[in-house]
Amino acid sequence: MIINSGAVCLLINSKKIHLFINELIVIPKKSICEVLIMTNQLQICQLSFSSEFAFANSIRWPHIGYFEFFVAKNTSKIFLKNKEIGLLVDLLKLINSKVRSSNKNILKKETLVLSFNLFLYELAVIYYRSSWYDNVKHTGNEKIVIHFFRLLELNCRKEHSVKFYSNILNVTAGHLTKTVKQVTEITAKQCIENAIILEAKILLQNNDLTILYISEELKFANTSFFSTFFKKHTSLSPSEYRLRLNSN
Repeated sequence: MIINSGAVCLLINSKKIHLFINELIVIPKKSICEVLIMTNQLQICQLSFSSEFAFANSIRWPHIGYFEFFVAKNTSKIFLKNKEIGLLVDLLKLINSKVRSSNKNILKKETLVLSFNLFLYELAVIYYRSSWYDNVKHTGNEKIVIHFFRLLELNCRKEHSVKFYSNILNVTAGHLTKTVKQVTEITAKQCIENAIILEAKILLQNNDLTILYISEELKFANTSFFSTFFKKHTSLSPSEYRLRLNSN
């Protein structure tokens, strides 16, 4: 939520938060939020999305530490410079135009996801530049999830089992699954599968790489298993996905 003009007082999980012009707040998932006071001049920009959508559709999660504001349970606000607020508002308008675009647009989903990612990454840069990170204190579970995503970024092409990551983090597979579910609303296994699909999409953009090479690079037993896995998550076979990319 971005405050464009005016002011508002919110009660978020029993904590009063006063927001004024050019301030931004990321409200944690499953929060109880109530508007206590607002001025007549209040104007806001707001984007709502689920954790599942973000983790499933983000292009990649390198440098997951830059997204700590996203997994933290504590409500936090930052002050935006004029050029920062202008950039974020423009990106929100772009997302809105993609949401409202015709369903006949065969690339509607892809352009929406790219627009969403652009907003999310710019937001991460702004948070990183602010003093927010100097004061943040993560819970034990949040630290586990952040470390899990760092490991996933480095190893998802080769390692597909929850047990591999839980062993490195020195927790049981069940505990890792439960913890990731609590923080992200999806399981550790789903996170791994999403990461594999995203890596597959990146590799499929290179027409010089064969489907066989990609399936071996992602450690599938054969192309049949890879194709079945990819189609289950995208409704397209790898070849169909590549053909659609090339035709557009």
